[in-house]
Amino acid sequence: MRATIRWLGLPLVMAGSACVWAGPPFVTNDPDPPELGQWEVNLPWSMERNRNGSASGEFLRVDVNYGYDRYTQLSIEMPLPYHLPAEGGLHFGAGDVLLEYKRRFGTDAEAGYFGINPELTLPTGDAARGLGAGRATLQLPLLYQKQCGDTVVYGDARYKWHAGDEGKSYWFLGMAFERTFGERLKLGAETFVTTPRSPNGEANVGFNVGGKWLMAPGRILMFSAGRSFMQEPELTLFIGLKLLFSPES
Repeated sequence: MRATIRWLGLPLVMAGSACVWAGPPFVTNDPDPPELGQWEVNLPWSMERNRNGSASGEFLRVDVNYGYDRYTQLSIEMPLPYHLPAEGGLHFGAGDVLLEYKRRFGTDAEAGYFGINPELTLPTGDAARGLGAGRATLQLPLLYQKQCGDTVVYGDARYKWHAGDEGKSYWFLGMAFERTFGERLKLGAETFVTTPRSPNGEANVGFNVGGKWLMAPGRILMFSAGRSFMQEPELTLFIGLKLLFSPES
């Protein structure tokens, strides 16, 4: 994920149990929710730089996910995006709020299972300053994941309704893998393709490489870097912190 903010007021304790780490820092999403009753909070910074010198991204995205049951995740995200045009003049502020529902259909990782992940984006950001889409958008992903020893492979096929330039809808197809090295490190990569995102645009292909480092129980450092093979952006960077919380027993 892609990449959700939730402000909560219940007693929590940092979780130390085993969990699946898939999803961020990659664009390709996975079907796994947090564990039952667990809160997952992702706090990333991101940047995309284009060939003309312009850049955009998010100073922070507050992405909070709740494990409603073994199969279901409920989420809300609130980003703080920025946009730096090639001619200068930094714009930043509140972005579009994302509401998300995730449901997986199975728990046997070695056999593999599918999931769905509809996402609704509300036009709360200032589109005139490049901080939002200026309209509601809807994403309808079909997800798949399979465990192969120390490696997890997952795919993401989604239709992005009105999410492109001038309200154009387009398709996203992504495939990612992550491999575990010891008890603390996971490294992986992804490649993805999008159909044209603007009325006169072209299809695009990109990639990211990255990983996750278990700093302490319930605290995970996430990082990735990549670029487009064909068009923009010429560089993408992502670094963030994942926090896992469980209710007091």
